Amino acid sequence: MTEYSIDDVLDFAKASESKEVYLGGAEPTLQKELLPLIEGLHASGKSILLKSNGMKPEVLESGLPFVKGFVIEIKAPLEDIPAIMELTGLSEKRVLKYVSLLRESLEIAKQKWMRVWIRVIPEFINAETIPKIIPDIEDASEVMLYQFMSNPDFDLPFKGHETATPEWDEVRNLGEMLLEKVQKVRLVGDGGKLVLEK
Repeated sequence: MTEYSIDDVLDFAKASESKEVYLGGAEPTLQKELLPLIEGLHASGKSILLKSNGMKPEVLESGLPFVKGFVIEIKAPLEDIPAIMELTGLSEKRVLKYVSLLRESLEIAKQKWMRVWIRVIPEFINAETIPKIIPDIEDASEVMLYQFMSNPDFDLPFKGHETATPEWDEVRNLGEMLLEKVQKVRLVGDGGKLVLEK
């Protein structure tokens, strides 16, 4: 794997005609040099979107002056500790800490443009659980529902799901439910890409 310095990345970004930079990957907020990178990108006129799992709210807070917005992932209703334990493999104690930090990160991210990213695994994200998620995300700029296993290069089989699931119509129904409380819902899956707006 090739490693690049901040100066290398900044030089590459400055040479690019694109005005937008998306910082994603495993978890950008764990990188020690993330804030200098964000500051440098901002100073060069780039518009930055930062994706995060919400575990480092202090990093999001520090990045507020320099980013356009955030992409925050929610795995299940935040009160469903057993579900989050199953999805993350974390202990109950660590999940309780994670949920606390995630709630803090959501409040910080709401100060800017914020997309909530939800992977639709039917056992965890469905018509019964969406109403439980809404109170934590209703101030989001948009929500993206991603149909699980619709990109096998991105997902690994889980709970017996080896093909795109749930059906595209179900993903759309969940999007319609969310649209009652958020302004825009973006659907991504084997049905293509669809934007629902009020």
